[in-house]
Amino acid sequence: MGEFSVIGVAYLVTGFLILAFIYKPFTRRDTPGSTAFAVTVLGCALWPLSLGVGILVGNDSITTLTWSGRLVAPTVLSVGWFLLALRIANGRPPRRWLAGALAGYVAVELLVLATNPIHHVAFDPAVVAGSETLTPDWTRWFWVQAAVNYALMATATALLAVESIRSVGLRRRQSALLSAAVIPTAVANVATLSGFVSATTDLTPAGFVVSAGIMTVALYRAEFLDVVPIARQTALEELPHGVVTLDTDGHVVDYNAIARQYFPGEAGVGATARAFFTGVPDETVRALETGTVGHLQFTVQTGNGERHLDCTSSTVERHGEATGYVVVVRDVTERIRREQQLLEQNETLSEFANIVSHDIQGPLMELRSSATTAVRTGDTTHVEQVLDAADRMDQLVDGLLDLAQTGRRIDDPKAVSLETVARRAWHSVWTTGASLTVDVDCTIEADPDRLQQLLENCVRNSVEHGSTCSQPRADDSVERGSTVGMSWSGQNSDGDRSATATTRLEQFPTDRTEVSVTIRSIPGGFAVDDDGPGVAPDQRDRVFDRGYTSSDDGTGLGLPIVRQIATAHGWSVRIEESPCGGARVAVTGVTFCEVQADSTEASR
Repeated sequence: MGEFSVIGVAYLVTGFLILAFIYKPFTRRDTPGSTAFAVTVLGCALWPLSLGVGILVGNDSITTLTWSGRLVAPTVLSVGWFLLALRIANGRPPRRWLAGALAGYVAVELLVLATNPIHHVAFDPAVVAGSETLTPDWTRWFWVQAAVNYALMATATALLAVESIRSVGLRRRQSALLSAAVIPTAVANVATLSGFVSATTDLTPAGFVVSAGIMTVALYRAEFLDVVPIARQTALEELPHGVVTLDTDGHVVDYNAIARQYFPGEAGVGATARAFFTGVPDETVRALETGTVGHLQFTVQTGNGERHLDCTSSTVERHGEATGYVVVVRDVTERIRREQQLLEQNETLSEFANIVSHDIQGPLMELRSSATTAVRTGDTTHVEQVLDAADRMDQLVDGLLDLAQTGRRIDDPKAVSLETVARRAWHSVWTTGASLTVDVDCTIEADPDRLQQLLENCVRNSVEHGSTCSQPRADDSVERGSTVGMSWSGQNSDGDRSATATTRLEQFPTDRTEVSVTIRSIPGGFAVDDDGPGVAPDQRDRVFDRGYTSSDDGTGLGLPIVRQIATAHGWSVRIEESPCGGARVAVTGVTFCEVQADSTEASR
């Protein structure tokens, strides 16, 4: 076999190898882009097959026919490649007028070649058939055709390159590989046309071999035309949910940008599901790999904090055979939060009803009994007991309303002077036989009204349980002959110098033993201390239970309100022993502001 016969056989082998790639498009006809890819493969295969037959046969008529095939091949593959790139980039078939124009271009090429023996516009048959090497005849028509084909190929390659830049996952890999597949063929063709490489034959099919290798990777390694269609809908990237595609071996073949936000690890396409789904329980990952998930919920840590995710896994089938799994991940954090708030509100309403139905019976019975006695005997001293029972009911209802309202989450905290709010809370308590020391000089982020409510309940709890006698009624402190004394020292809010504020309300005479309350800063927050008897260690958790009280006239709602307000701010609260041996309500997790508040000392 001569040298040129070996080259002819090599051309034929190359052509048939390339033609084998048409199997995938024909078996995946329902996959977007399959038709355009099949046209491209036919054009690539026609080129070396025409050269091989023309060299091996040697008949003038066959040689002329095969050279016509050599000329029409680049037109066919350029049109096919352009249509394929459009399908990938746009996610939809090309417009009819554009497809018609490209089909018309191919038809004109075929018409010119069919009538070439008459006008010799495409090539001179005598020149082409005059040598066994298929001597080229580069006419003006050839250069016009080459310019149009190169324009189509360059535009298609640019579209694929842009798509590889703006996409993620499998789509990026597919587009990058397909745009790179053009390079070897283009280099070999330019070298042949320019004469840069000395060769007696067309080098372009050699470039096809390298390009075929790259397309093989796209076909089988990147799952081109397989699990994920080549032209995913743009809506996939715009979905508010994460989408991850797995093959039947449990490896990731595609994912969108939202999925990467939920699972920001380094694992990507080609990684195992276990490596990609970081922070997900193993049993959940195994369910995702098999497509057997109805709805599963789990919690992961992301850059935006803890997120609650709900996922489903569906099997992708083609012709009745499973080819992969699509995992859809939804962020249900807000829904879970709303459900939790609803449950807490329902629980509060239920306890509200229970406490009202239980605790209000005592004051009602006292009110009825005292009123009946007063009416029967005419003794007005029993009216005082009626008023006491009414006060008791009023306190109970107010406490329950506060409890129902304080559970709302704080969404817009402000910079608040803790000393100022503490002083305002003390003035609103209206207690007797007690003193307050404010030893803080800081500004924190909080809702000022809710913070004041928290401090009021802490102070009221200290006064009620820290003295040696029962707490007087709220209106006893001033309206029933009390004497209120105030003294100020240091810097007040108007600018006078100060370090500590002390406020005292006294009622004379009184049999109360004064309790001292101190509000001070602690690491990570603040504390309300008293010098009373304190809380036993085994009772420190129970005091936050709604309705729990150690006082005969307590509602058991003060400290639960404190806990709800703290939780609404994102703080933690606990009962400890104060430095004086009494009780400490410690609030931590507080956010301090850079602006520091001036401390103020006052006495009342």
